[in-house]
Amino acid sequence: MDEYNNITKISFVKRPISIPPDYRPMFKVAQIVMILGYCCRSNRSSLLKLHLFSWALKSEGNIKKIIDWVDANFQSDFAVWGIEPTLNRGLQYAISEKVCRRINNKFELTDKGAQLFNSIKRDKELLKTEKIFLNIIGKKISDDKINNLVKKWTLFYVKD
Repeated sequence: MDEYNNITKISFVKRPISIPPDYRPMFKVAQIVMILGYCCRSNRSSLLKLHLFSWALKSEGNIKKIIDWVDANFQSDFAVWGIEPTLNRGLQYAISEKVCRRINNKFELTDKGAQLFNSIKRDKELLKTEKIFLNIIGKKISDDKINNLVKKWTLFYVKD
């Protein structure tokens, strides 16, 4: 008889693990609220615009690409960005918590979301880097600008 078949007890020990902020639902909800509040007319946005800003907030290099694109009057070489699966989960959570809602393929802040935005905005230490970037960009990037950028997506931008 095989000695491994005689296992009578298995136990697990729960150990704390660090979860990157990008995978924490409330962090992503806070980002969504800030994007809608700082960068979107009527606190309303397309999913593609939310993905653009969520991708930008992942790194300083991405932030620089967006700022350069805006500074170049939307004429720079920048054309492809990442789609963030964590954003989709954050949106589902935000909708279920009634922080935002979906209306005609747009996402917008609810009254509860606007209150959350104002409380995040008031806290001078919370998400400082994100606030600075989103405030610099403001409402300069319209859905039309993003749609024109998407039209440039081709196989030429794909790397091995």
